[in-house]
Amino acid sequence: MKITEQNCFYPDAHVYFDPQNHGYPRKDLWVGDRIHCWHVLPRSAIEQQVTIVHLHGNAENMTSHITGSLFLLDMGYALLAFDYSGYGKSKGSPSLKGIQQDAREVFQYVFDHAELFGSVIFGFGQSMGAYTLARILPEFPLLKGAILEAGLSSFYDLFTEVYPFMECSVPHEGFSTLDTLPKSTVPKLFIHGTSDAVVPYSHSIKMHTIAADPKELVILDGVGHIDALLSHHADTYRNKIRDFILKNS
Repeated sequence: MKITEQNCFYPDAHVYFDPQNHGYPRKDLWVGDRIHCWHVLPRSAIEQQVTIVHLHGNAENMTSHITGSLFLLDMGYALLAFDYSGYGKSKGSPSLKGIQQDAREVFQYVFDHAELFGSVIFGFGQSMGAYTLARILPEFPLLKGAILEAGLSSFYDLFTEVYPFMECSVPHEGFSTLDTLPKSTVPKLFIHGTSDAVVPYSHSIKMHTIAADPKELVILDGVGHIDALLSHHADTYRNKIRDFILKNS
């Protein structure tokens, strides 16, 4: 059995959660007529407009992952969530090159439409989303900060580490965050749990070590994969992210 690029992606089109059914105003947006986005507003906004672009992980779609970002709305920040090609309503099919291009187009759209999103923009990537954000980070120096949670240095590194006995044909050359993180001076907050059974927390340590300053690393003891909000570290997790946003806004 061989691990291929398609083993990186597990999309579906099911609607798991809709924030507008829970009091958060949202609008459907399309980037380039192919990338489906939700622009979600807080129930009560802060004085300074801050928009956080959320990049989700490799399974399901944005409607399941957005539940882990509601705390940002409750802090008064706006959220732009989107689906990669082949996820949710977005057209096409996913690839490692393609998800980076999707994210690239979304961030460019956000910066081109300050009347909708303001000028204080952060990226928040989780798992594959953190990988994707780290890969394109040098291209967006105007980002106020990048929150990189439970990220992987590359899919090749992850698969060959977790499944060393299997052949792996996932692209590696030109697909590692270790190539891009040293080239970006955007402030970075790395977060990872020590009990992550999906992506070992050594990946965030490695990425933090090689990344250019300014940077910060938060290791949460006993926390699983993107599970901080369900743990006894929930307050620490929220506070670290809020403080990072306030410091860099």
